[in-house]
Amino acid sequence: MRGCNNFCSYCVVPYVRGPEVSRPPAPIIEQITRLAADGVKQITLLGQTINSYNYPAGDKTYRLADLLEMANEVEGVRWIRFITSYPVDFDEAILHAMADLPKVCPYLHIPAQSGSDRILKAMNRRYTAAEYLDLLAKARQIVDGIAIAGDFIVGFGGETDADFAATVELVKKAGYKNCFVFKYSPRPGTRADDKLADTVPAEVKKQRNIELLRVQNEISGEYNK
Repeated sequence: MRGCNNFCSYCVVPYVRGPEVSRPPAPIIEQITRLAADGVKQITLLGQTINSYNYPAGDKTYRLADLLEMANEVEGVRWIRFITSYPVDFDEAILHAMADLPKVCPYLHIPAQSGSDRILKAMNRRYTAAEYLDLLAKARQIVDGIAIAGDFIVGFGGETDADFAATVELVKKAGYKNCFVFKYSPRPGTRADDKLADTVPAEVKKQRNIELLRVQNEISGEYNK
């Protein structure tokens, strides 16, 4: 699928790629079948918000769980992944597909971006830190041995030491296998660039980036023992 409907305040994707558009399932499965015939073993389904996959066809609307089930039937494919997911309106059927379909890898990449509810609101993420952690708990309850990855932006406009401390706390609670951390930089044309001053000094952004990666590296070290 292509595009995004979420309009996070820092993100340019909805402006340059437009609204979400889901490809029909038939050509997707045909493409996977061709790749498998050429010897490809791992398939990754891509979308800015892949869990929003939605394709109406007659009396049926295909969602991501349906697409995973169809891909699971393709001969020759051994592993199926999907990225990236958005925490709002995450269909529980996706988790059951991960648990039940042998080719679907138990790996969920689901960005949080911040652990501070104040910053999440400024980012227009439309969920709280507690709601995000509840989703991770549900994923672990349904999918045995699931590995979870997250994304974070540090130094977003107005982020205080307390906001950053909340992000560190969320990372500790989330128990990620790995996470990706980025220093905030304004994107022209976005709401954040228009409405929020880039108030966090570059050196502070750098130190917060280093600290969050240090915390995650400790967690990853325990995870991989």
